[in-house]
Amino acid sequence: MNTKEYIVDRALHWISALLLLFMLLNMASMIHNVDYKVKGQVEHRQDAIELHATVGAFLIFCLITRIIWVKLNKIRIPRAQMKTKRHVLFVKVTHFFMFCLPFLLVASGIAMALNSNIPLSILGFDISANIEGYRAFFHVAHNAHLNLIAAIWWLIAIHFVGILISKR
Repeated sequence: MNTKEYIVDRALHWISALLLLFMLLNMASMIHNVDYKVKGQVEHRQDAIELHATVGAFLIFCLITRIIWVKLNKIRIPRAQMKTKRHVLFVKVTHFFMFCLPFLLVASGIAMALNSNIPLSILGFDISANIEGYRAFFHVAHNAHLNLIAAIWWLIAIHFVGILISKR
């Protein structure tokens, strides 16, 4: 029988998953598959980054809420039983990185926003364009962000394959 605690946990899981997929798929689409003549390149980039950051903030809120919810209700949330200690370790490591990487993505995103060459307004915070910082640190943060995105895609694939294997 599914408890209220389990249903809330699953809802937070799927909300987080959908937000993450939206961010991964939508940002690339908004940056690369667009006619910049409609708004202009700067305004379009501002809108894309601001939407991305807003969804990212909501994702982090959902992840923190889920972490707290599970800690408070661990006993009442049924989990699949693992067969071996290696399986338990693999699942724990995968889940650790599935929770950790979004926070690292936020950190690299903040570093990019603070060193961007365009002014941004994210969640009510105005960030001025930083032309000097753009050359110095933006590309380092951007490369880190892209590598973290690649890592999260791999973790999603591992998670999906793991679910398929566990259901057989």
